[in-house]
Amino acid sequence: MTTVASPTLVPELQAWFYDFVVNSEVNKYEVPAPVDIEDIYLPQKSFVEMLFNENYSYSEYNYLYNDETRLDCWPALVRQRLCIYPGAAKYEVLADTGETGDNIFGLESADLTLLDALLGYRTDSTAVTIVEIDATSTLTFDSTALILYANYDSLPTPLSKLIYLYLDLKLYGRYENYNNLIVISTVKVLDTMYEVLLIDEYFAFISARSIDVTFKDC
Repeated sequence: MTTVASPTLVPELQAWFYDFVVNSEVNKYEVPAPVDIEDIYLPQKSFVEMLFNENYSYSEYNYLYNDETRLDCWPALVRQRLCIYPGAAKYEVLADTGETGDNIFGLESADLTLLDALLGYRTDSTAVTIVEIDATSTLTFDSTALILYANYDSLPTPLSKLIYLYLDLKLYGRYENYNNLIVISTVKVLDTMYEVLLIDEYFAFISARSIDVTFKDC
C-alpha cells in the first residue's frame, strides 16, 4: 500500500477525508484515517468540501490558498506533527472570495469546468444534464441551463475525469467508463483521495441494486 506524506497541510482536505474514511464501507479497514481537524479550523466555500460533502450548501466555491505563517494560528496537534518537517512545514488557509492566493492544487481549466458542474449538482441534484460531445468540441458548462458538454475520453486531467465519473454515476447510474484495473490518480494526493471516494460510491451503488439470483428451471 502506498503511504502519502506531505509537509503541507490543508485542514479541510484532512478533515473531510477523515470523515469519509471513518464512514466508508469498502475502504474502512484499507485506508488509514488521518488525524481529525476541529470544525473551528474549517473554512466556508472550500472546493474540497464541495468534492467530499454531499450536503454542501454554498452557491460558490473557492480554490486559492495562502500560507499561514503564524504558528499560533495552527491547531496544536497539527503544529506538533508538522514540526517533524522543520523549515518545510506549511499550513494552508483558504482565501476568501475576492482575495488573492495560490492555486496550490494546480487546478486546470478542465478541473474548474467540472467543479462548476459539480456545484450545479450540489445546488440542484435533479437539474444537471450531461451532453456528450465529440472529441473536437469544447468542454463547457452552461451554468444557466445546468448542462455539461463533455467528452470523457478527452478530459485532460485526473480530477476532471473523476468528477465526470462521479456525476455520471449520480445522475444516470452509469459506471461503464471506469476501468477498475487502471488507476486514474497517479501523483496528486487530492486525486487519490477522490478516487478512493469514487470507488466507495461505486461499491455502494452496486450493492444497493436489486439482482434476482433465483435459479430458473431449464
